Amino acid sequence: MAQPFMNPGYYPYGYQAQVPQPMDRLAQLQSQQQYQMPQNSQQGNGILWVQGEAGAKSYLVAPGTSVLLMDSETERFFIKTMDAAGMPQPLRVFEYHEVGVSASALPKQTEADMDNKYVTREEYNDLKGKYEELYRLLDTSTQQPSTNKTGVEIKKGGTQHGKSSV
Repeated sequence: MAQPFMNPGYYPYGYQAQVPQPMDRLAQLQSQQQYQMPQNSQQGNGILWVQGEAGAKSYLVAPGTSVLLMDSETERFFIKTMDAAGMPQPLRVFEYHEVGVSASALPKQTEADMDNKYVTREEYNDLKGKYEELYRLLDTSTQQPSTNKTGVEIKKGGTQHGKSSV
């Protein structure tokens, strides 16, 4: 009599167990990848969010598709494309800004503020010349005794015709 435990191909009463066929290594890795796809993104309202350019570069894209990825850290968005052969195309990076009346008025305010804060080289040189002239006048008035229109010398603290010159 045949021993069923000795003959693995022998199944009594016509029963045959369903034995899974061994998968090749590539199919096994692909099935594991489907379950373990770590995505550095948050999804809300149909928008895919990533953290910076590194998050966009590491985002997995199916072959033959393009994906719009919004940066959660800056005012940027990325378009990541994969060709039909599965080769990634260069990551396209864009910056976005709000468009409106206040956005166009902002640079004009900045220019007006700059005019109030800084002087031009011409204004600086003019002011420097006036300063040097005043300094020279002050310096000469302290070194030499001054005279009035009549040519009479005036001394500090002294008198001229009985009147104080101070």
